[in-house]
Amino acid sequence: MKKKQIKKYWLNTRIKIKWLRDKSRLPLDNELKELYFNIHKTCWKHLNRFPNLANCQDYNDKIQWLKLFDQSELIIQCSDKISVRDFVESRLDKDHLPKLYQTGNSFEDINLETLPDAFVIKTNHDSGTVILVSSKSHADLIHIKNKIAKSLNRNYGWEKGEWAYSYIKPKVFVEEHITPKENTPPPDFKFHCVNGKVKWLQYIFDRGLHTKEVIVDPTGKALPIHFDHNMIHCTEFSPPNEWEKLVTAAEILSSSFKYVRVDMYLHNNKIFIGELTFYPLKGCYKGNGQVELGKLLDFDTTSFKHPILKTQNRNQI
Repeated sequence: MKKKQIKKYWLNTRIKIKWLRDKSRLPLDNELKELYFNIHKTCWKHLNRFPNLANCQDYNDKIQWLKLFDQSELIIQCSDKISVRDFVESRLDKDHLPKLYQTGNSFEDINLETLPDAFVIKTNHDSGTVILVSSKSHADLIHIKNKIAKSLNRNYGWEKGEWAYSYIKPKVFVEEHITPKENTPPPDFKFHCVNGKVKWLQYIFDRGLHTKEVIVDPTGKALPIHFDHNMIHCTEFSPPNEWEKLVTAAEILSSSFKYVRVDMYLHNNKIFIGELTFYPLKGCYKGNGQVELGKLLDFDTTSFKHPILKTQNRNQI
């Protein structure tokens, strides 16, 4: 048996043993088994450890718990970057959303002639497929087409345990470019919320250059916590004049969920909702920051929802 096969067999055996142990303490059944294994393989790959689901304390473990035991149709809707717009409009209004120009099943469905000179093109079912176009006449359309096609053919989420993305029909859409002159994303206001209450803000700026992060408490005070080690840690933050409005919007949108991260932008004193994120970085943050922030995720881990997984409905089938 080759070394790679031995490692795979060893890992699967360890997960099987843990599965049996966890089944005696948690409402796990065969419907969740594949998802359970994918979650454990992902945590082992990125963190070199398994999640503690029976007594989860840190941020990562609680995200894995949510993947298994807090499933709902609403999470699928709000993970879809197109259908989440209906959710936002029903609770706030459409003025908090970038203008939606077009949607399609492929890049060829997009009518470029009717688009403004600046726009943003995205796919609705994955993470990171965001293309900023500040000048249509100078855009590399072949590159954009290839990137969109690759994304639409991508089976995203399931192998990492991010089950909700697997139930979204992949689409491409085009929306308003909020900052076309800069051609860079505006700073991110990422509000981490529990049961409709902001627990902390992850403020991200200078994205794509030397991406920086500040962790901020609900009052607007910067905390000495480094959460995402893929970013540069900063500790200076000045709450904008719209701070209370930002917090209120985040709490309204998060009130239906045990946990969700509400992603927003602020441009020209106007609040734009980007997306709702339920499993940030797939629950694989490194460092002590995720331990400290995990203490703030005080949702109830003694109540469980029945799984809604239906393999035949996954978009990769």
